[in-house]
Amino acid sequence: MIETIETTTKRSTNAPDRINIIQITDTHILDDGAPSFNDYDTSASLMRVINKIIESESDADLILLTGDLVHEPTKTAYQKLADHLSVLTTPILSLPGNHDAPELMRYVMGANGHDTGNLIKFDDWVIILLDTCVRGEHSGELSAVELEFLRTSLESSLDSHCLIALHHHPVSIKSSWMDAMSLINATDFLNIVDEYKQVRGIIWGHIHQEFEHEIANVKLLGTPSTCLQFKPGSTEFAVDDKAPAYRKLSLNKNGSIRSNVLYMSN
Repeated sequence: MIETIETTTKRSTNAPDRINIIQITDTHILDDGAPSFNDYDTSASLMRVINKIIESESDADLILLTGDLVHEPTKTAYQKLADHLSVLTTPILSLPGNHDAPELMRYVMGANGHDTGNLIKFDDWVIILLDTCVRGEHSGELSAVELEFLRTSLESSLDSHCLIALHHHPVSIKSSWMDAMSLINATDFLNIVDEYKQVRGIIWGHIHQEFEHEIANVKLLGTPSTCLQFKPGSTEFAVDDKAPAYRKLSLNKNGSIRSNVLYMSN
């Protein structure tokens, strides 16, 4: 897990009263010749999502990729992902998931002109990206360094609303096989969040399904994949029939968050 803290410079927005964020997650891009992910063409489905973003989200200020960017972490798979993303002009930030190699991911994304920071500031908001990746494990964990980075970032941003992004889900989604691969030290994470009332939302990927809940005025949002989806409430691996998707978030000046998931038409 990378322990270097990189900070992204302050950014402006396309609208004066809100920040428009697009979250895409669990793209699972395959290296050429690699075994498929459940017989799914992950590149084709990602391009459907990208084309929809180009068509419909011209006001986006930032695109967040929240982990499992590739299915097996090779340099050529990450380069393939970067090539797919090259048609987008909106700034892109990425964080790793359990299928990723964080150092390699950041190296290739950076070499292709994408920001590799883990904190971004706007006028009224700060967005914090956390690394929950544990090499060789499907579940996630925030290291002591990541927890300290979170606390320090929140402490230095008391006058800003905050959105936190990570890969693994920190609360139960009522699906036993997925909950067995959640954030191991979620209690430590949520205890820190609870100390800082400027946190307005937490978003993640990993679960390949839509999830929305709220605890103590903090929105908790899980986002479907750009490829196949998992069936909600299942006790074992089961594929849903829902289409690829992405999430759109509007972070408003008053601290409220408006969000919806957009599925590709079949």
